Order: sequence, then structure tokens, then C-alpha cells
Amino acid sequence: MPAPDLYHEPAAADMPAAVRTVFAGAALARFLAAHERLAKAGYGAAIPRGFIQSAPQVGASVDIPQALALAEAASRIAIRTRPRIAALFLEVSVPMARRLATPRAFEHWVKLVMSLLKPAPESVEPFLAQAEMLHERLGSEPLEMWVLAGLRLGARDPIKRRAYFALELPEALHLLARYAGEENFQSFETELRAGHIALWGHCPPLCEAVTQDKGPAARRASFDGGIVQLPASFAGYRGQEKTVYKAALAHIGAHIAYGGPRFSLGQMKPLQIAVVSLIEDARVEHLALRDMPGLARLWQPFHTAEPEGMATAPSLLARLARALIDPDFPIRHGWVRKGVTLFSSCKDRLSDPAISRQIGNILGNDLGQTRVQFNARDYVVQPDYRDDNLGLWDLPHSADMAPQQHRIEIHTQEQRQTENSESPQERQHALSDPQPEPGAEKVSAAIAADGAGRIVGKLAEYDYLTQSERADWVTVRAYEPDRGDPLFWRKLEARHGFLLSRIAALVRASALGRAQRQKRQAEGETLDLDAAIESAIALRSGKTPDQRVYENITVPERSIAVHLLLDISQSTGDPIGADGMRVISVLRDAAAVLAHAMDRLGDPLAISAFASDGREDLRIVPVKRFEDKLSPLTGMALSGLRPGYSTRIGAAIRYAGASLARVGCHRRLVLVVTDGEPSDIDVNDPEYLVRDARRAVQSVNASGIDVFCIVLGKAAGQRHQEIFTRRGFLHIDHLEALPEKLPLLYFQISR
Repeated sequence: MPAPDLYHEPAAADMPAAVRTVFAGAALARFLAAHERLAKAGYGAAIPRGFIQSAPQVGASVDIPQALALAEAASRIAIRTRPRIAALFLEVSVPMARRLATPRAFEHWVKLVMSLLKPAPESVEPFLAQAEMLHERLGSEPLEMWVLAGLRLGARDPIKRRAYFALELPEALHLLARYAGEENFQSFETELRAGHIALWGHCPPLCEAVTQDKGPAARRASFDGGIVQLPASFAGYRGQEKTVYKAALAHIGAHIAYGGPRFSLGQMKPLQIAVVSLIEDARVEHLALRDMPGLARLWQPFHTAEPEGMATAPSLLARLARALIDPDFPIRHGWVRKGVTLFSSCKDRLSDPAISRQIGNILGNDLGQTRVQFNARDYVVQPDYRDDNLGLWDLPHSADMAPQQHRIEIHTQEQRQTENSESPQERQHALSDPQPEPGAEKVSAAIAADGAGRIVGKLAEYDYLTQSERADWVTVRAYEPDRGDPLFWRKLEARHGFLLSRIAALVRASALGRAQRQKRQAEGETLDLDAAIESAIALRSGKTPDQRVYENITVPERSIAVHLLLDISQSTGDPIGADGMRVISVLRDAAAVLAHAMDRLGDPLAISAFASDGREDLRIVPVKRFEDKLSPLTGMALSGLRPGYSTRIGAAIRYAGASLARVGCHRRLVLVVTDGEPSDIDVNDPEYLVRDARRAVQSVNASGIDVFCIVLGKAAGQRHQEIFTRRGFLHIDHLEALPEKLPLLYFQISR
């Protein structure tokens, strides 16, 4: 216990004047009691003294009760974490009280901090360190949603949680940009693609950048390896987001159209690299403006550098950038004037990228000799629409450099129609044939280690607490099926020969499809009595009768596609009878019998097995794709399925819905077969995945795709009515009957 004189203020008269000014009478007595309680708790001198300094300022900014409540909050923080973190809380409370200004808003912020104590005590310190910036960027309600997202993301991993709240995870920055409230890349992606094609006649793959950078560099575009990366959002451009995205993409388009080979670094210094990059930016923009002068209206408003001011390196670079694009910019600095003169003297050679290096070397040497301060780590290209210049340089590959990650989209039908103007080599493959985007294998961390799945997309997930969908929350990984028994179909016929014969007879007899009468036909086997009577009346009235007096009875052409989802989570390895047969064996046979029936009918069918190992690994095993024929390979893939992991049903439904959206059938059906309720290792809240699965069903239904579920086992089915609605699922107690009931159910559904 430290010495008492470090703690105690024995009387009100001895308290600092700021305390006596804010607290008086009974409030002063309560303040003294709160201070005494903190002092006696023995957390250290910093907390009582921090309370003396912070409480009066908080009381003056909001109200006295909120200031007094800081004592209890600081005490709890010190107990759950460390005294210095409680002192940090008191310190941060002062500017937050000024910012929030009302008692209710400040109380809400304190409760948000305290909400981290139990589930994530290690995250309190990094959260407090970022508190002012987070609130300025997000506001109260989005900040709470961002915090909840971090707790979901970290789940049982305290290291990951701390990294999230310290903004050291790409996901934290990604979600921060999304919750900031500005329009983002996803909002404009389709329009940007169309605009780029209109300007340049083609569009390279666009993706949303995920970066570790927390500063302004996190809001810069980039291009490399044939892929254009755009920030999730451009903070500070509320209401102008679309304009800055268009400007950034047009600038990168100029680099692609008029750029040359990458520049070699050689022995160049960082300042020279920055100047050469600036000249190259100006060169390609001049060439673009020569062909499309209207781009000046898009780019020039972002150049806001002033002609005068302190001559720092970033300031001079910004002035030169503006002077090279704005002929009316007044030049007041000799170095800027020299840059404009050198550039103007080379206007007849602008098509040669070598002039950028020549001019840049001269200007870089001159600027270096002026001894201006240039911090390469903090330097950010100006203005904001220009890219980070990494695509201009032949940079060495470092083994220590973490590969940048890219989001691979699951495209909607509308997006794919926009891309139809590209060549087949440029088009992205559908999820039903999961391949990475063109060039993604060069830059993506999607390719995992041996034995791991290949990332084929990312899906949204619904959080009922925040009532919002988190975009790109679940990572979809495709796993090649194990090759099982090559005699699977022969053994299936031995086990279910009678059932297969029965199904074949049903197919031959009914052809599944209600007969339709086609009335008023010019030809046919029978008369259409109504039409014949009308023709007779017309004839007797002296009018020309209608010759279409026949009718035909036809069976309509079938137009239905099914994506069958098989739950192969760990529970499917449980035995279901005395003979030792397991759930997954019944699933294999049922899927095979259904595939046999649909193949006879000619209906498109895809079969995917799914399980999950947290949100980072939705494991999809493509047993049969829509374009695959039913073959021995299908049987080997079915027999090779192995149970394991958990059941993230909502994400699997979204995956199947995205694949069906690209199938041109009148009716499309996601058919889920599962023996359990949604669950996963990274989710503790039993409501979370149930609500998400219900939201997934609603979203897929809204797109015109039906979802139906078959629930297996006596103990299952409690929550499935809530997810799939009363008529959206079927409960089967006796699992042995599944191979028979599944195809018969399909016959009924598809009528």
C-alpha cells in the first residue's frame, strides 16, 4: 500500500479549486467519499489523482452524477484489468465528455467501455487508446455495432480480440470503413465497372482492398498484377464518395492505358521515388486529358494545395502536382517552377515513360539538397484520388512481407451481365465452378497450405443484435472430394434396386408435369367445343369464322434446378441402428437415389456437402456441379464424404442460392438435408446462427429461389420451423427411410 499522503485529501478546503468550483454541498461530500473509496482500494496513486483531475472536467462538460460515477467505473476497470488502464479511462473521459456533451450520451459511452470488461478485458486498453478517433469516425450507435462485431470476431481468442480493438486486423479496418456511414466501394462497384468500360473499352478485375494501414494510406487506390484495389471507403468525402471513386479509377485507367514497364529502383532514395512517381502521374494524366479533356473536371477539384506556406516536402510535392494539372495555379516557389518548366519542355515526348525518371531524378536531387524533411513512412500520395504508386515500381519480394488479401466476390446475375462485354478469359468463374479471380493467385492469401481448402468467395452474415448484415464475414473454402469406392453405383443398386426400379417406373409413367390444354389451335386431335360453337355462330351471322377450333393436350417442358446441400458435420458420424450404419451413409444413398431420378428427368442438379470450422472456414465439398454429368466420379465423391466440424447452415444456404442464381430455370430450389441445428465453434450465443439462417432463407426466397429443409432424427427440429417456416421443412424420425422419401418428396415439390 503506497503512503497515505499520495492519496488523501483530508478536507474539502484542501481540494483543488476546480473540484470546489464544480462540486458543492452534498455533491462535494459524495465526491470526497468516492475519492476516499478509490484511495483505500490501494490501486495506486494514479487513479485517485486521475479522479481529482478528471471528475471536475467531466462534471463541467456533462453533469455531476456522471462525474461521480467515474469512481465506481474506474474501480471496476482497475480490478478487472490494471490500475494504469483505469487511469487511462479517467484521462480519456475528459475529451469524450466534451465531445458527447450530454449526460445520456456520456453514460452510453461509459457503459460501452464497461461492456468489454467481462468478455474482453484485454481489449479495454486498446479501445480506450482509439476512443476519440473511433467516435469521431463512427458516432455512438455505429460504434456499438463495431464493438459487437469485434467481440463476435474474436470469440474465444483474446489475442485476436486485442488486435481487433487496436486496429491491427484487416477486418477491424474493413468494418470500421463500413460502419463509418459513408457510401463505400460495394455501393458503386457495378457503376464503376460500367464507367470504366465506357472510358477505356475494358475493365480489369476490381476488388476491395484489405490493408493493415490505419492512416491515410488506407484510403488510397492501388493496382498490381492486373487487379485494381479500391478502398472500402474514402473517409472525409461524405456526399462525394462516387466522385472520388470515379476519379481514382480513371487515374488508374490512365496508368494502364499510357504507362510503360515498371521502373527499376536501383539506388534511388525514397524522396526521388516519390518525385518520379508524381511526374509519372502527371504524364499519364496529360495523355488522358489530350484524348478526353472532360477528365479535367473530374481530377482538378481534388488539387487543393495553396501556392504559399511552409516549404515541407509533402507541401512542395502537392504544389507541383497541382501546378502540372492546373495552368492557372500561381507558382511562388522556385523548385515548383523548375518542375513545371522541365515538364513543359518534354511535352512532345510525353508518350515516353523515360521522361518521368529523367525529370524526377533532377527534381529529387534538387529537393534533397534543400534539406527539407521527408519521412517516407508517413508520406501519402496527394491528392486522395491518386493511387499509392506501388504498381509503378519493380519492388523486391520480401519473405517477411505479408501478402495482401483480396476479397473474391460471389457475383450476382446482374453483375455478371455487366461483365459479359469482356472476353471469356477475363470473366470470373461462378461459384459452381470455384476458381479464383484472374490474377488473384498472384496476390491473394487465398491459397492455403497443403490440405487446406481454396478460398472461392466471401459471404455476408446477419447479426440480430445490431440488426445488420456483415458483408464478407464468412469465408467460403472449396475442398476437393476424397475419391471413395469406384463401385458405389453397383453397390447402391444392390442395396436399393427395388427403389430405383420404382422411381424409374414413376418417371416413365408420369413424366412429372401436369397436362395442359392448349385451346383454340389450328390443328389438333379433338375439337375445342367453345371455339367450335363460336365459329358456328359467326358463320350463321355472316361473319368470317375463326379457323382455330381444335385443342391439344401437352405436358409442359420441365424447368427446375436443385442445389442439394448435405450436412456432413461431426454428428453425421453417429450410428443409427444396431447394424452400425451411420447417418452419413444414409445421406450418401439418399443423394445418389435423388441424383439418379433427376438424371432420368433431365433436371439440373448440383450436390454440395458442407460443414464449418468457424467463420473463416465454411467447408464446401462440390460432389456434383450443375454442368457435371452423373458418372462414376459422382459416386466416388459421395462415398468419399467424411463427417467432421460444425454446421453453419445460413452461410451454406447463401452459397447455394448464389450458385442457383446463375441457372436459367423457371423454378430453382435449395434442398437442405441436416441432422442438427446451426452451431459453430466461434459462436457462443445460441440465437445468433439461428437468426442468421432464418435471414438467409428470407434473402434467398426474396431472390426467387425456394428453400426446403429435411431434418433428420428424433431430437432434431426444435428450431427448424423458426428458420424455414412451418411448410418449409419435413421432419424424418426414421433415417433409414430417407433414400426412399427424398426422391418422392422431390417428385411432389416439382409438380
